Amino acid sequence: MCHHFSELNPIITTRLQLRVPCREDREPLLFMRSDPEVNKYIMRKPPISLEEIDVFISDRLKDRKEGNSIYWVLAPKEASSKCIGAISLWHFSDDRKTAEVGYDLDPTYQGKGYMSEALTAVLEFGFKTLDLATIEAYTHVDNIPSRTLLERHAFMITNKKDASVPTNVVYSLSVI
Repeated sequence: MCHHFSELNPIITTRLQLRVPCREDREPLLFMRSDPEVNKYIMRKPPISLEEIDVFISDRLKDRKEGNSIYWVLAPKEASSKCIGAISLWHFSDDRKTAEVGYDLDPTYQGKGYMSEALTAVLEFGFKTLDLATIEAYTHVDNIPSRTLLERHAFMITNKKDASVPTNVVYSLSVI
């Protein structure tokens, strides 16, 4: 099995293209990673400059090349240069059978089914292409939209704890 993800084609869904991040995504990524509403339930230091986002993008491309994670930008199919969100598979287990999914979405596009569409595609990719057995998701106990999204996609709450963020609940979805 291939352990680097550099050669992956974009994933095309009904309304979206999930593609590699690029320099043109700097402003929307800066907004999404620093906006208080988007980050209300995420424990991360918000970036404060485009230079920090340049490093972030560079790191995601390096992770992809090294097979550590796959970070996709969500773009409307008809405007593929526009970034409206992101989704990733990361934290791969040593045996490459488990990964974590993470995502964020510009508030303008929330509640319209875009993340559900992207998650469906990433789950299919993870289970079929990468042959994952389990995909996990860590989300804040009060993040009802995220929890609802996960539950709609058949994720189940586990007993696992997030040592670094005690307010997170851990969801899991496994292939039967």
